[in-house]
Amino acid sequence: MNRAAERIKRWVRGAVLALVAADALLLLVVWNNAAENSPAEQRNLKRLREENGQISADVSRAAAIKKQLPDVEKDCDAFFSNTLLVASGGYSTIVADLGKIAANAGLPPGGIGFKQKPADKQGVIEVEVSATVEGDYTSLVKFINGLERSKNLYLLDSMALNSGRDRGARLNLVMRTYFRS
Repeated sequence: MNRAAERIKRWVRGAVLALVAADALLLLVVWNNAAENSPAEQRNLKRLREENGQISADVSRAAAIKKQLPDVEKDCDAFFSNTLLVASGGYSTIVADLGKIAANAGLPPGGIGFKQKPADKQGVIEVEVSATVEGDYTSLVKFINGLERSKNLYLLDSMALNSGRDRGARLNLVMRTYFRS
């Protein structure tokens, strides 16, 4: 029985040594995994999480914009039909409007010129309008104010103020307006 007890003791010692070796091996694996989460990797992980948050926010904003597109399209159509003049009668409307603005400002009618560009894909025609008016400074300011308040669309590109006749001033304007075809 002594021999059997010795064998069992050796077997138990071997099993205990194997368990200790396995524990040591597992300890090395855990230690190695802990080393993999170094500060540099933690910073990288934090950066990736921040990027993920930003991308998620961008996707949410894009979904909100997509949801609003029908309303925006409706507003654009309303602007197109309510604000832009039809090209066939637009020129006479602009001449009459500028004449009315000049008269309200106390200025005599001035020269008006047009330069039309070709229509774009949506049928919008850009027209350059050049106008010249002469009068005192107060009247010229009233004329510019009238342009700003007009129901017609005028985008002022350039303005030049020169001396005019009878101690007055001459205002040369270059502006753009748009017609629909």
